[in-house]
Amino acid sequence: MQTLKFSKISTGLEGLLEHAGSKLIVGAPLAVGKPNAFLNTLWQRAHADKSLELHIFTALSLALPRPKSLLERRFLLPFLERHFGADYPDLEYIQDILNDSAPANADVAEFYLQSGAFLGKPAAQRLYTSTNYTHAARDMADRGVNVIVQLVGIEEREGEVYYSFGSNPDTTQDLLDILARRGCERPTVVGVVNRNMPFMTGKAERSEDFFDIIIDDAETQHQLFAPPVAAVNLIDHSIGLHAGILIPDGGTLQIGIGSLGDALVHGLKLRHTDPLAYHSLLESTGIPARHAWLDITELTEFKQGLYAASEMFMDGFMHLYKAGILKRRVWPDVDIQKLINNRGLQPIVSAELFETLCATAALPIILDQTQLSRLQMLGIVAADIIIEGDHWITSSGLQLGTDMRNPEHRAGIVAHALRIGNELEGAAILHAAFFMGSKSFYAWLHSLKGAERELFQMTAVSQINELYGGEALDRAQRIKARFVNTTMKVTLLGAAASDGLDNNQVVSGVGGQYNFVAMAQALPDSRSILMLRSTHGSGDKAQSNIVWTYPYDTIPRHLRDIVITEYGIAMLRGKSDEDCVKAMLCVADSRFQPALMETAKRYGKLDQNWTIPTLFQANIPEKLKARYAEAKKQGQVPLWPFGSDFTEVELRLIKALTWLKQATKSRTGLVKTILQAFTSPVADQKFSAQLERMQLMEATTTEEELYRRLLALALTRTE
Repeated sequence: MQTLKFSKISTGLEGLLEHAGSKLIVGAPLAVGKPNAFLNTLWQRAHADKSLELHIFTALSLALPRPKSLLERRFLLPFLERHFGADYPDLEYIQDILNDSAPANADVAEFYLQSGAFLGKPAAQRLYTSTNYTHAARDMADRGVNVIVQLVGIEEREGEVYYSFGSNPDTTQDLLDILARRGCERPTVVGVVNRNMPFMTGKAERSEDFFDIIIDDAETQHQLFAPPVAAVNLIDHSIGLHAGILIPDGGTLQIGIGSLGDALVHGLKLRHTDPLAYHSLLESTGIPARHAWLDITELTEFKQGLYAASEMFMDGFMHLYKAGILKRRVWPDVDIQKLINNRGLQPIVSAELFETLCATAALPIILDQTQLSRLQMLGIVAADIIIEGDHWITSSGLQLGTDMRNPEHRAGIVAHALRIGNELEGAAILHAAFFMGSKSFYAWLHSLKGAERELFQMTAVSQINELYGGEALDRAQRIKARFVNTTMKVTLLGAAASDGLDNNQVVSGVGGQYNFVAMAQALPDSRSILMLRSTHGSGDKAQSNIVWTYPYDTIPRHLRDIVITEYGIAMLRGKSDEDCVKAMLCVADSRFQPALMETAKRYGKLDQNWTIPTLFQANIPEKLKARYAEAKKQGQVPLWPFGSDFTEVELRLIKALTWLKQATKSRTGLVKTILQAFTSPVADQKFSAQLERMQLMEATTTEEELYRRLLALALTRTE
């Protein structure tokens, strides 16, 4: 059908219903690729029209926080409006799911949940679909998806309008390919234009005729969801610093969003920009002493740089690029890539390069149309060369022989067809399936133009998270890979639980974690690194995240590799069960080591006479804090290494409100804190900026007076 274009969501929806009918099985991208305003209109229609049957299959539906108390409202509402914009359309189906008030004729199934947001919410937990990210397209096809909706970027070049999947080329093309192979009808594809979506080229770019319906409405021009930049605490820094020593120059990197990833990036930047200070930091925190195999003199600046093959593209990679670390280029040709890897081939068009391609059989004997197109795509041969019969024809009409056994033919091509001095084209320093990040990250993506933008290639998740399809090229590109992910629990035998609780409540989802862990085993010189905090909770409510057993595994123990906590690195690959137990005990919090060790001995997994080495018997928060005291004093482990989306006044309030939340956690603590608040003076002038920001300089109600005094107390206690 001819592409239908609408300037209003409402008329676009009518066009969809007319084309697709009253039973809609909708596939929507994860995270920021969702057209929220359109989905809201569709959801509202399901509420109003019971004859409409609506099923949405998606992932990572992002919701703005909903403040409850007066303090939460006063703090969050102004920030949310400033950060997301007053017109940001929160997904309405999320609130229906949270309130268990979805219409009977509509539902939403997700394969990845916003972390922790749907715990205890039956409507989300029942319909959660546990699957690898790479299988999401298959699962959508199995469900009979007949509509795809996607937020798209738009760009005009030389009078032509182009569209881009932007943040999410991850599953759409995979789904269409699966359906085509099955002989199924193509779904109705709806593109909803948002000019705030960064325009990405390559496999993310589409022409108008790809879409059945395009909606370009002022209502859809809202800002993209941008999680506030996360704080990085001392535990995060310690974990990230340990992970950073395992990242080799000239390698491949995959990391995720969050404070642990930020900590890793911060450490890598210090290593690259100031190796001596980096070595000093490692020494002062005792990392070399606790890891005898570590030679810190090998940890210098990144001369070759890193290449990123990561399902997610986020701020961390932007910072690595700006720091000159993310710079190792890879090319979309397996022979070229192998020659660069193994022979040090320089990616500049030259007679030597062409002769090397011929001598190594990277080029066949006869250069036919396929080979001409290949060489033109790589920028080796002039774009205006054509082929007629057995000859290449130049723009001036010169005929060139194409038999590479003939020295004269090779010489003719070198003299008249090669783009001598041109850098090989098609290079990338990052391949990713989706992106999400801060407002500054989106602004930076918008600023990328031309050849620089081409270095960042958004593509299908099947290309990123697996080796199937283009395995030879993937293997050539992904050398010395380090796949760095976060987990929640790890057993002493190396199995990891990353996405749910012991009662089978889903916290988030598997995503691509399993794929990357398995890929680390499949690629030579590659490793999987799982990072976790050794405990959760505090004080007498602290619990170990290193456990003897857990009801389920995200990562099975036979794929165990490297595990990192704030206390060190456990190398598990290829080790016996006993050696794994020993390594895991050495990175566990010492408050839980005796019980864990006793359990391992009881079940015959640990020598009865083995004891934890003295060096690892003081794995407690107080000792960790002491080891990082000098680094903190020197500003090497900042709370906000990449800045903050909050103002200085708001940061001060966050500190106070965090203290207040802890102080009032229990009923006893609440009563005690209220009594202290009403028996302590309110330092109005001292904290006027904070009180004004919270509209509490003066109280007009009893509730305001209570919160005014509580806030003043919290500000005083956190000076």
